[in-house]
Amino acid sequence: MSHDNAFNRRDVLRAAAGASAGGLVGAAGCLGGGGDGDSRAPMDVTEWPPEDLEGSLNLWNWYDDWAEYAKTEFGDEFDVSVTNSGYSSPDQWYSKLQAEDTEIDNIAATTDWVERSVENDFLHELPVDIMPAWENITDRVKDVSSYQKDGKVYAVPEALVLYPLTYNEEYFDEEPRSWDVLWDEANRDKIVMWDNSTVSCQIAALYTGQDPIDPGDFDEIEEVLKQQKPLLRTYWGDYQQGMSLFVNEEVVAGPLTMGRTYTARFDEGAPVHYTAPDEGAMFTSDLFVIPKGAPNPITSLQFTNWASEKEHATKLFDTMGYMPAVDISDELSEEDREFTEWPDSWNLVFSATLSDEVRSTYDEIWTAVKAA
Repeated sequence: MSHDNAFNRRDVLRAAAGASAGGLVGAAGCLGGGGDGDSRAPMDVTEWPPEDLEGSLNLWNWYDDWAEYAKTEFGDEFDVSVTNSGYSSPDQWYSKLQAEDTEIDNIAATTDWVERSVENDFLHELPVDIMPAWENITDRVKDVSSYQKDGKVYAVPEALVLYPLTYNEEYFDEEPRSWDVLWDEANRDKIVMWDNSTVSCQIAALYTGQDPIDPGDFDEIEEVLKQQKPLLRTYWGDYQQGMSLFVNEEVVAGPLTMGRTYTARFDEGAPVHYTAPDEGAMFTSDLFVIPKGAPNPITSLQFTNWASEKEHATKLFDTMGYMPAVDISDELSEEDREFTEWPDSWNLVFSATLSDEVRSTYDEIWTAVKAA
């Protein structure tokens, strides 16, 4: 398939993402992450490569295995001491930016938290026009990632993250084409859901034919999730736990990220694959950002460019199973290329930032479902 066309079809609901990005306030001043840090800013770099890199780099990157690779390779190439703080929830680093933390240089962040950070003026603008690796980022990712405001760029896409339906190929005679497998009595005690209010409510919204970004019937979403609960083996809350349920063949269907599905299939030998049901599947992007107050902003800028080079983007797929924002199709084996291809027929919904009302209602629904 043509990767460049995969996300430009009408099935991708970009209007909501555009509206969300358009609602961000201006990014003048310095309200968050306001420590002194380096006196230079990324936009002070006018020629590439940047000169006089700082000697340290403090990453917050939750692609742990890839980060270990990057620490060594980038550190050796640029004679920089690199550390990484892996994290499990974006609010861990976001709360530090709110508190004007001055220790974080570079964050791998999800789109919705990037939007919040831009809104609150926590991030440096980036000089992408002079960064050589910016051209490596595919248009399909640039088109749907909300990281710009008034023509200014505040992030560089790192990876695409799909939230598909993962399933056991030996259990199903053919690829499931609907989320209704997670409501099928025949699959009782063999299905799983993610203990995540947004993901689970959005799956329920898709299942009931609603817009997962702005649903019209919250009562229906709550009702079907309560109906589903007795059929489930469990809810998973940790990525490793979710993957292990499939590897151990305790469950045969449920939401799991593409990256964890890849690891289960190719590293653990589990008979699993993934698909986007006809009702749709959510996807988002992770992006590199540099907080204001970063003590090593120029080294962080160099790292962002380095990470977007094909060699290092390919390593992200090799170590984590996630599709990088860089087109690495020429670098992959035939087997891996087939695994990463998302058919044009898939109905993919970009996970735009939810309104406060929708987010809080999803939380309320999930609390009620878990208590039922």
